[in-house]
Amino acid sequence: MLKTISNMFIGGLIVAIMGSALATVGTPPVSGGPALVDGTWLNGLAGGQNLSYQYAISAAGTTQATATQLPSGIALIEVDTVGSSAGVALPFCYQGTEFKVYNNGANTLTFYPGVTNNPITAAQDTINNATTATASTHTSKLFYCAKNGNWAAQ
Repeated sequence: MLKTISNMFIGGLIVAIMGSALATVGTPPVSGGPALVDGTWLNGLAGGQNLSYQYAISAAGTTQATATQLPSGIALIEVDTVGSSAGVALPFCYQGTEFKVYNNGANTLTFYPGVTNNPITAAQDTINNATTATASTHTSKLFYCAKNGNWAAQ
């Protein structure tokens, strides 16, 4: 029995290695409830190939308080509609968080820290120790957080 379990483990490991070596991405899980997860997709996720993404976001508002709130936990975000002076608010800055935003809109996109104070720092987040950052049309920004409350943007 122990040999069978050992063989199953080694076989699963080989499949995981081969799946990520072949760069297959599989089928992502269906949203809306519990479902079986495609093993190929899961191997791609473990190998850093299947990142979460969201597009068709519309920037709104001209201040931090009226900006469109970006979702948390998404690795790749595309803002497709950017009006004049429109902006988005970043999620809370927690250590180890990283994501990229692409401005696919017709105007410069303004980034603001989240509207409310960060629950860990009890203070307003910053972006490069400032209150805003921008991305011109058809460019991207990488945001990462090494220290709670202080987004670094490139």
